[in-house]
Amino acid sequence: MNEDTRNGLLGAALIGLGCGLVAAGVAMVVPICTNWSLGLMEQAVKRGKDTLSSGVESAASLAGEMRGVAQRKFTEASKTARDKTAKVAGAVENAARHVREHAAS
Repeated sequence: MNEDTRNGLLGAALIGLGCGLVAAGVAMVVPICTNWSLGLMEQAVKRGKDTLSSGVESAASLAGEMRGVAQRKFTEASKTARDKTAKVAGAVENAARHVREHAAS
């Protein structure tokens, strides 16, 4: 066998060995990358659930606080309305009495 043929076969063998090593490396890296990606997705989903549940809790507490504030405002408004109504009723009664007194005179 001459020198060029032997060098050509050796080069082809080294290229084949390199391709085999690349294939083996890819076969090892793909599962690791897949596992890593799935782990990141799982963490993101967990964080999303935690955020959602805390968001729901905070929304519920906010709704409760708003209900309490609204209840106080409505209570104050109804109390004010009753007081004003009583005052207006008294004024109307006084006016009616004055009208009756002046009409009778």
